Amino acid sequence: MDPRVKIILLFTVSILLILIEQPRTLGFIFLLTLLPYAFVSLERERKKVLFLLLVLGIWGTMFSQALFYAQEPRTVLWVLIPPELPVLGSLTGGLAVYQEGFLYGAVQSLRFSTMISLGLFLCWTTDSRDFMLGLMHWKIPYEIAFMTITALRFLPLLAEETRTVLTAQKLRGFKAVKGCGLRQTIKTCSYLFLPILANCIRRAGRLAVAAESRAFRGEKERSSLRSLRYSWIDRLVILGLVSVSFLVMSAKLLYGLYYNGLCYFPACRVLYNIAQIWL
Repeated sequence: MDPRVKIILLFTVSILLILIEQPRTLGFIFLLTLLPYAFVSLERERKKVLFLLLVLGIWGTMFSQALFYAQEPRTVLWVLIPPELPVLGSLTGGLAVYQEGFLYGAVQSLRFSTMISLGLFLCWTTDSRDFMLGLMHWKIPYEIAFMTITALRFLPLLAEETRTVLTAQKLRGFKAVKGCGLRQTIKTCSYLFLPILANCIRRAGRLAVAAESRAFRGEKERSSLRSLRYSWIDRLVILGLVSVSFLVMSAKLLYGLYYNGLCYFPACRVLYNIAQIWL
């Protein structure tokens, strides 16, 4: 697939996730983003990273929203801290788990998880140079395209740098203390953060020198080894994405006018039902 189509796909899905509010539809889109992982071979570490991000994101968002959901109505599922409990009850006003908070957190977590799953898949299966070539074909300045793709390429390097620093600190007898106070936590993070920051600054400096020594700004018009052309599959995918986005936006707009009593079209009755149930 053309890298420009992948960028359009990410943008279109992000728009759809904002427009759609029904959990069942968001869950279906999320499962669709997981389906391509079954057809590619990825390293085990990357699969662990994806699984960890999805589990922490989904559970953390749902649980936090279930605890701190402030809208009405609210249905209490479990009471963790009763309001009449001495000290904690008076300080917190009571703490409970709400059903509506779980549902609201599920919607938000599905949006985050869908973008994480799709974004990581496209980044892991596409050469960063192809992304930069696609941005340049859209007449985006070379400097901006280069910095954007370089930032993406720095992410795995940052993870590798963190593992290297952590290994070096362990060889020196460093032990991360868990469950301690804030002061000890800050001290523990400083042992890791400072070396990582220094290495990143050093790496960025070397990259800047290497780019300038190769005439980074030598010519206004830059050439590339190959050019991009849309295939018929790419054009079909773009047409499908634009059509789906237009239909969803139109359905949401018409349903919003009908729901607020501003405008009603009898011929769009089926569209109203679809928007109410699925969007």
